[in-house]
Amino acid sequence: MAELELSIINKKLDAIDKNLNGKIDCLIDLLRDIVTTNLRNTITNTSEIVPENASVSEPELYYAIGEEFIFIKGKKTYQNKDKIKTSFNGVWNKEKFAWAFRKYENFEEKLKEVFPDIIEGQL
Repeated sequence: MAELELSIINKKLDAIDKNLNGKIDCLIDLLRDIVTTNLRNTITNTSEIVPENASVSEPELYYAIGEEFIFIKGKKTYQNKDKIKTSFNGVWNKEKFAWAFRKYENFEEKLKEVFPDIIEGQL
């Protein structure tokens, strides 16, 4: 009887462990997105963080053309992730730190339609 109860407790602990690990993975992905897109607290005055004469190293949104995929990068990718997912069936590419979708004919027209200010860049 004690062995059965111990087995049940072990199964419950394993289930809790798997559940926590899944939630931790989601939080780690969220933190990685925040760090890679340089998100800042919207309450903070950005003029205190970035001097007016500082040059911006990465555009808000740009795309790079790969052999099979188009990669969307920039400071505003996190804010536009839902648009990228729905408009282009985009998926996050962890290796490139960019959103990716399969290249297709006239994709640039659709990109300009969805994101009028997007520019072509390099990875």
